[in-house]
Order: sequence, then C-alpha cells, then structure tokens
Amino acid sequence: MTFDEKLAQALGETFDERMARRMTVSKKHRFSLAYKLWEYKTLKNIRKNRYDKRWTLRRARCVVAVMIIVSSLLIGVTAYAVSAAIGRYSFDTKPDYSKLFIEEISSDKTYIAEYYGLPEDNGWEITDFYADETETIINYKCNEKRVTFSQNVIRGNMGNINTENAEVEPISIYEENDGFFIAFQNGGNGLYWIYDGYLFSVVGDLDKNEAVNLAHFTKIVDFQKYL
Repeated sequence: MTFDEKLAQALGETFDERMARRMTVSKKHRFSLAYKLWEYKTLKNIRKNRYDKRWTLRRARCVVAVMIIVSSLLIGVTAYAVSAAIGRYSFDTKPDYSKLFIEEISSDKTYIAEYYGLPEDNGWEITDFYADETETIINYKCNEKRVTFSQNVIRGNMGNINTENAEVEPISIYEENDGFFIAFQNGGNGLYWIYDGYLFSVVGDLDKNEAVNLAHFTKIVDFQKYL
C-alpha cells in the first residue's frame, strides 16, 4: 500500500469523528469576574512599571467573594428599611431607635405660619416652650400629668424617634393612617400625626385615647403673653 493510500485510509477512519466535532456547537468560553479583575489590575500595574506579588488570582477570587457578600447584606438592609411604612411615614429601624421619614407633598408648609398648642380651657398650662420658624416644643402640665407638645415643618427626614422594643401602631386622626402611636419601653406614650401641612406630636403621661382626644382639640395658640 502506498503512502497516499495509507493517508486516505487514516483520514477516512477519522472522518466521521471530525465531522461530528465540526457540527457540535461548543459553548463560548467566558472568563470569571475574578479573572477579569486580576487581569485588569495586573495589566494596569505593568503599564505603570509596577509589580505586586501579593495580587494573585486567588486573592482576586477572595475580593470578589467579599464583594458578593457585602452586596447581599446591603440589599437585605435596604429591603428591611423600607418594609416598615404607614401612610406617608417610613421607618429605618435600628436596635434602639428609628429614623423617621415622611413623604413630602405640595400642601406641606415650608415654615410655621401659625403656632398650634393644647387647649388651656381644658386645664392645660404651659410651663415652658421653644419656638422658631420650623418647630415648636411646648411643655404642659394639667394637675399631675406632664406632656410635651411639638409642631414641625415636614422636610422628608424628620430625625430619630424612640422605638426600642416598641410597636408602632397606625392611627387615623383626620385621614386614614395620618398618624401613629408608640408605647415607650421606659414609660409614657407618644402620638404623632399630620395636620394642616405640619407634623404634630404629644408625648407624656397619656394613654392612647387621651392622646387622640388632645390631637382633635389642638388649636392655634398665642405665644405673645408668654414672652
């Protein structure tokens, strides 16, 4: 048998196998994120005439693993933060307090045009107060009861409130879910509600029904006689 005949025979025996490989579409190779990160930093170091023997492919894999873990934790925290919501209120809950956020709308006031307070004809007497263009804090007493009344301009981030081991209960004062009630762990209760474009609160020696009644009787007050 000549060389050409042997070559033809050999090619014929592998023809089917070779054709099968050609007809099979192989999966396109893709480099891993770790490899791409290692390659990018390595080439960058070479361009700058630097060599970092600590920067290995194994180290790049560790970096990518940490990035994935941190990303998953951040996603979990974000989902938890927005999960607590009541009406226009949302709470970023921490172990011993919560950050309070309120969705702003066009009817919200940008400064305090009229000051509100508790009705003095019901026996509430002002002991001291603070007032400016964006907030008021008024301390009241009525017999043995002591409460603090506040009025604030709504500005999105309203600061922190005490929610340690406490449940935030939705309350409807003038509209559905326009307020919420908190029974504090260290005693006392707090009611928060939105009215006339402001955020109001009354905190102190009151049960829920008493706090809601005071919210309904809140009225415009004149501070001039206390100056």
